[in-house]
Amino acid sequence: MQRWTSKLSVLLLSVAFLASCAHTSNKAEKNAIPTDPTNGPATATTNVTGDGDAPAPTLDSFHLQEDKPSNDKVSEFDEIPSEVNPLVEKWIGYFQGKGRGHMERYLARSARYEKLMKKVLRDNKLPEDLFYIALIESGFSARATSHASAVGYWQFIRGTGKRYGLEINKFVDERRDPEVATQAAADYFKALYSMFGSWYLSMASYNVGEGKVKREINRLDTRDFWEIAKKKRLPRETVNYIPKYLAARLIAKDPDKYGFGEIDYLPPIEFDTVKLNEPLNLRIMSEKMGLNYEDFKALNPKFKGEIATLSNNSLTLRIPVGTLEAAKLAANESKVDKVEFVADAGDTQEYRIRRGDSLYTIARKFRTTVAYLRDLNDIPRKKRLKVGSRISVPDRTPRVSKVSYKTQAPSTATTSPADSKPVASNSQSQEKTEAMVQTNSPTVDGISKFYIVQSGDSLFSIAMKYNTTVENLKKLNSIRRGRVLKVGAKIRLPADVSDNKDETTTKKSQNSQDSTQKKINKGRRQIAVAKNMVVKAKTKKQPKKTYHIVRRGENLEKIANKYDINLSDIKSKNKIRNSSKILVGQRILIPTVN
Repeated sequence: MQRWTSKLSVLLLSVAFLASCAHTSNKAEKNAIPTDPTNGPATATTNVTGDGDAPAPTLDSFHLQEDKPSNDKVSEFDEIPSEVNPLVEKWIGYFQGKGRGHMERYLARSARYEKLMKKVLRDNKLPEDLFYIALIESGFSARATSHASAVGYWQFIRGTGKRYGLEINKFVDERRDPEVATQAAADYFKALYSMFGSWYLSMASYNVGEGKVKREINRLDTRDFWEIAKKKRLPRETVNYIPKYLAARLIAKDPDKYGFGEIDYLPPIEFDTVKLNEPLNLRIMSEKMGLNYEDFKALNPKFKGEIATLSNNSLTLRIPVGTLEAAKLAANESKVDKVEFVADAGDTQEYRIRRGDSLYTIARKFRTTVAYLRDLNDIPRKKRLKVGSRISVPDRTPRVSKVSYKTQAPSTATTSPADSKPVASNSQSQEKTEAMVQTNSPTVDGISKFYIVQSGDSLFSIAMKYNTTVENLKKLNSIRRGRVLKVGAKIRLPADVSDNKDETTTKKSQNSQDSTQKKINKGRRQIAVAKNMVVKAKTKKQPKKTYHIVRRGENLEKIANKYDINLSDIKSKNKIRNSSKILVGQRILIPTVN
């Protein structure tokens, strides 16, 4: 009786939730989630629907000195329980050992988003510790993309993101926005907790989908996650998801205890906002403000390229604290007449679809993933590629660029948003800013030299290539410890990197290519000779076989004497044991005399 009562209560809870939501199913969303961070981030999948028409609220500003959370409990939900068991200990050991590099990067990035994301969670009356879900999902990388096309800090797939109010199109992907995506994740977790009343089950549902979790609750008649995990009814990835979260949370809250005391944390994000009513070019705006474009883009990561478009006839941009007036002036000079996608320089190139192409073959050709191509070009799963159309693909062309400074567009300034000062409205202040940029910029004959980061590059490999040091590159580019080089980013080179060195490098590279080509040609010639010999051997005329037709009165001895061969040879060739047993009309093969 108690078992039926329990099942009935679960059913009533499900019915109550379904009464307020359109409950849909999508099998494509239930992809296996990697249990090892080296295989990529996990994927948030869901059958729960949100209010897709309601955009997530955004903050007008976020100042660190004003963010002082109260010690009073603000959560309307239970706190997330803590537990240490063999599975949790296994993941602690992983992060301390094989996965240490991953955890160090995740912790370094976490400081940038912790205060902002926890504020959003507090504002939603949720436990702040949900913040560590983003740590194991994406490692706090805005560009994290899983094999299942889940994107951003909280790894939402397209359908789920849109159901929770996230804008996703060719120009914008709010799954990459730390504030708005966290709001969507908060809405989703509130729905999951209302369904299950358990944080462990809610997290498991975030990973595999609540449909699967509900079926196992009903089948096993238990709401204990660990009991369900023991039965091995959930995917291995989901069974590991909770202990991985618990291990990451323990380490992040007390890094010294677990051997992570030397992390070089990134500075926390803070910003003001400026509201505009026309689309603009972010790169030009950053130049007008004297900001580094990459830093400015990091404040507004939802924009896929250089163009910031309107949403509901307005545009809200995050800007460094205290730069509102400078931002308004710069925005006025950065408007675009035509809204078209402009990829970030060095990130992408165009590719023309040919007959026989698929996203899989294109992804292999440009050393990327199908999920990344879908995200970059806003290609739905069921849409077919059209021959002759063009898509954006990663730019794999190695090159060193020379960028001249423009008088009013210091695009390569390495000043961070926190340290840079707004461009004043008077010309005198602007001249000081330009002078500062030009003075601090290493140049060769008035030209700054940069290296475009390629896949597999590191500061060490770049330093070796251009006969400099890692510390020198870090100093020139204001690179802090823990920062990861982004493919396509510009690395400023020292002023003493001359054209002669570039030419020497080019010549060495050319000589190496010539040597390689010679070896290839030599190998091809050898193969051709070998093939020719085989062909000649096959086509060489074989001696015709000679046969003798036995006539009346003949025997093997007479036949052997006629062809001047040994009797034993003719018997062996024709496998004749008894020479007297040959028949008139029998065909005898005459051995060839060499």
